Amino acid sequence: MKDFANRNSRKRSRRASGESDSAELFFSSNRPGRREHKTAQLCRQVFWALSLALGECGDDVLRELVLHDVQPAPDASRLLARVGFSAAATTHIGAAEVLQRLGEASGFLRHQVATAITRKRAPEIFFALVVGGDVLP
Repeated sequence: MKDFANRNSRKRSRRASGESDSAELFFSSNRPGRREHKTAQLCRQVFWALSLALGECGDDVLRELVLHDVQPAPDASRLLARVGFSAAATTHIGAAEVLQRLGEASGFLRHQVATAITRKRAPEIFFALVVGGDVLP
């Protein structure tokens, strides 16, 4: 008859004493990469929703904007969306005017984002205009 107690002691000795169980590492929610992954996923969802919403705006200037990227600023509850004019844009309007129009349409844009994502609260969205590689707040 085999001694099962001896076999269990060998398994314990192979694993380092400071190393935790692999299931605990895999399923735990306090890993640093997990939060960053979810934030990046949210930014991608908001990017798609804002891209579609800018095309549906009633303002001709906002329809000519192209969304460059969406980043957390500083976390997932507030997002920074960087926009710029497309190459085919025909309007020549100042940056302050564009940011003012984005501010006026921010309620509509946030509502479109809220319907596209599944979260308890829709994140606040701030806009920055990209002109020639420079970001204008």
